[in-house]
Amino acid sequence: MNKRDDVLNAALRLFNEHGYHAVGVDWIRDEAQVSKMTLYKYFPNKENLVEEVLKLRHSQFKDSLESEVFRHSEPLERLNAFINWHVAWFFSQDFHGCMFIKATGEFHDIESFLKVSQAHKDWVASLLTDLLSDAGVDYPSSLSQLFVVTIDGMIVNASIFHSLERIESAWNQLCKAASLPSLPLKTPSRSFVM
Repeated sequence: MNKRDDVLNAALRLFNEHGYHAVGVDWIRDEAQVSKMTLYKYFPNKENLVEEVLKLRHSQFKDSLESEVFRHSEPLERLNAFINWHVAWFFSQDFHGCMFIKATGEFHDIESFLKVSQAHKDWVASLLTDLLSDAGVDYPSSLSQLFVVTIDGMIVNASIFHSLERIESAWNQLCKAASLPSLPLKTPSRSFVM
């Protein structure tokens, strides 16, 4: 790994755990074990660093979720893998909420963060549209938006309540709304790694 990657990975971990405003560049520099000059060589300001961290998070999220979903060949198995990947993430040690929701909350006036966050949520909706379409669901594009909004609610709910029952209840209602059979949730393991 190079110094740029060291900085990005340290920043991702710290921002995920503590939020964006709470983490200063000195803390990131110390965690990445680089000089301030090296940090600024790759990231001229904190805004640039946050934007690159969000892009990295999207890439990791996408790779991990697609890997799990496309291990399966049947459409319903893929949809079930989609939700079970999320459940595993919600109850993992790495889960501290959605970095994209947090970024837009903490930096609601920075257009570049909003665009990266929108692109991430649009990608999730597009994946869901494909999965729902493959499962033979009517109106997959509209339903994917309902799924994304509900999953965002699940993220917040998991942060507050740590309750699998609440998530399962919402998921069952989504399946019912999409005229899908009930797709079972797996008991989460804390060993999940994105």
